[in-house]
This record gives sequence, structure tokens and C-alpha cells, in this order.
Amino acid sequence: MSLLDNRESPSNEQKRYVAAVCPEYQPYVELSNKSNRLENEISCDGCIHWQDGRCGIFDEVLTGLDQT
Repeated sequence: MSLLDNRESPSNEQKRYVAAVCPEYQPYVELSNKSNRLENEISCDGCIHWQDGRCGIFDEVLTGLDQT
């Protein structure tokens, strides 16, 4: 059972941290060179692997962050 099965959706902060270090992160669209921070924010929400609030390796990456 994954960590997400026992709790609500991960926070936006968790999704940003995980996406920043995730080896599988692939954005839907390439990040633009614009200075607008929200448009360029890396988050699981913008990853091709994030579907219905879940990802196969999210828990693994998050757990790795917790141990560093």
C-alpha cells in the first residue's frame, strides 16, 4: 500500500520538491524562458507521469527526500 492510500493528496510543496529531484520528471511542455515564476514552476502537476493525483514513483522519491 502506498503512502498516498493513507492520506489526502500531496501538498503543492511536496510535489515541487519531488519534481525537482525526480529522475523520471518530464514536463508536458518545455519550460519557457519567461520570468513568470508560476509558468516556470516545476511540479508533479506538470509531469507526463502524474495522472489523477498519483505517480508510480512519487512515494519512493518523497521517502528519499525525507531521509536526506
